Amino acid sequence: MMELPQVPGLRCIHLHSKAMAIHGEDFQQNTSEGKDGIGNCWCVKSGRSLGPDDGAVGLGVCSNPERDCYEEY
Repeated sequence: MMELPQVPGLRCIHLHSKAMAIHGEDFQQNTSEGKDGIGNCWCVKSGRSLGPDDGAVGLGVCSNPERDCYEEY
């Protein structure tokens, strides 16, 4: 049986982390934190660990298209 390719989950284009810079789009498979955490994250748009909406920044919360600052990757 052939395994289907995995499609990465949606996330905001402004989300960034050191793991993303080092590993690129394979960051979730190449980090010790795995899919649930990617270490210290920041928003490129705000330049800090809070988004432009003053909400927390992270893979889970920055994958929510309901956020006002969300822009699909």
